[in-house]
Amino acid sequence: MSTLARKVLPELARRHEVTYVTAGEERPRADFARVVRGRRWPYMNLAGFGLSRRVNRLYRDGEIDLALVWGSIGFALRGVPFIALDGTSVYAQIGLLSIGLPLHRRLRYLPGLVHYALPEVLCDRRALRVVVPSGALKRDIVRLHGVPDNRVAVVPHGVEPAHLACYGRKPPADRTTVLFVGRLHSGKGITDVLEEFARRRDIDADFLVVGDGPDRRRVERVAARDPRVKPLGELRRGRLATVLTMTQVFVLPSYYEGFGLALLEAMASGHACVAYDIPAVRELLGDGGVLVPPGDAGALVDAVSRLARDEASRIALTRIAHARSFLYSWDDAVSAIDRIVRDAVATIDPSSPSLPAGIPASG
Repeated sequence: MSTLARKVLPELARRHEVTYVTAGEERPRADFARVVRGRRWPYMNLAGFGLSRRVNRLYRDGEIDLALVWGSIGFALRGVPFIALDGTSVYAQIGLLSIGLPLHRRLRYLPGLVHYALPEVLCDRRALRVVVPSGALKRDIVRLHGVPDNRVAVVPHGVEPAHLACYGRKPPADRTTVLFVGRLHSGKGITDVLEEFARRRDIDADFLVVGDGPDRRRVERVAARDPRVKPLGELRRGRLATVLTMTQVFVLPSYYEGFGLALLEAMASGHACVAYDIPAVRELLGDGGVLVPPGDAGALVDAVSRLARDEASRIALTRIAHARSFLYSWDDAVSAIDRIVRDAVATIDPSSPSLPAGIPASG
């Protein structure tokens, strides 16, 4: 279940009659009119066919008048007016990661192109509106997905009180601890950074790695030869909050982000942030951290080393990032999405099937 669904749907359910359509076990704590469950599949878009059939039926039966769809699920809807909520562009990611690769290595991205990128593009082109969390992602959707600029709305994610509260609970630290939170795969760039960090024995800091993914073994191999590197796997929210409280520097070596929610959580909870200089991160972080050229793991580790030695600089960046995190509000996000929903409903042809005030949400 996405953070967006968890934070936005409960409030929308207070304002509208909401049907929650999902193939997952989790559900937001919201007063839904009904919950419709579909079959789980190993790939999201296979589940999407089943979920779309259920939404199509709800619309034909006059139970709903509009759908909110996450990711590319809406590609299989038929005749249902819908709003697409995108957190990233798989199409942009694949294009970026395949730059300069020989043809035989580009072919490994073909499954992602077929299963995710093409349905994503089809979904966005058919949506009444597309909602994205950053101006950087909007530019990608307009340029790569062929969606008109006036149909893409930017609604940033918000910061949570629990993360803001970590800032005031941070204890003094005799030794710097660096943190990464995210999926362990090539697009996040973390393994190259860890290997560079392991070569720098002069850095007096520990490096905690939170997350799982296909590069987990590579991370564990680095940790086996460097006791400063500590893989923690996936953590529940309460345990993650503890880790955010006990760490001082956050790194985000992603090659592509649609927003960077983990970065916002780190900013709110009191970290000096170091990241690759990519559009969405630059937009979110502003002058509240250190940006280095994408792919330059050495420059990123150099920045970490400087912050580990220079407490004054670390504290100054932490304060700037924390203050900047207050610009991002879930209340503002809910209000913006609610306005978009109401505007979309107003554009629907009243001669279409019955229009009760229901909004199905696929999750």
